[in-house]
Amino acid sequence: MTNDLLDRKLDRAFAHLDVNEDQVIDEHDIIGLGSRLLSALGEPATSPKATQVMGGLVDFWQELFTELDMDRDGKVTPAEYKQGMTRLFQDDRATYEKSFRPMAHAMLLVVDKDDDGRISPEEFQKAQTAFDTKLSREDAEALFARIDADHDGFLSVDELLGAVREYYTGTEEDAPGNLLFGEL
Repeated sequence: MTNDLLDRKLDRAFAHLDVNEDQVIDEHDIIGLGSRLLSALGEPATSPKATQVMGGLVDFWQELFTELDMDRDGKVTPAEYKQGMTRLFQDDRATYEKSFRPMAHAMLLVVDKDDDGRISPEEFQKAQTAFDTKLSREDAEALFARIDADHDGFLSVDELLGAVREYYTGTEEDAPGNLLFGEL
């Protein structure tokens, strides 16, 4: 069971995954998402980070595809996505840790351009641009500050993963993770 906020967040996430905007998600969209992210962040397609990102996305897709594609037509519709993501990530949080966390972790590693194990405000802003969130610099800075739980001026991968989890599973209106893909 979802609420209005979670429905809006899942609709936004679906739109980000539907790279070719044909109202279904298939393997081409997942590869397109990875390519768009790597390109926007200036990561060479043959780098070890790029390999990890693309591998993480493909693994994520293969693992979840069986769960999401209810009619077995090789595509995931918005309704299938919303129903499946709610069932897998909100209702069964262990599934989130098993399937979504590795993919999200791989994507966040490519955001950490200087490989210091943490995300700077500048790296966070570039990731927001790569995901086409349309957040202003000021809004991205405010979001960064809210996610920075230990207030050290950087985001750990765990802090970012917590915000990602909040996005996909949370139902609180004022949760920082709600803005990860821009205004709802």
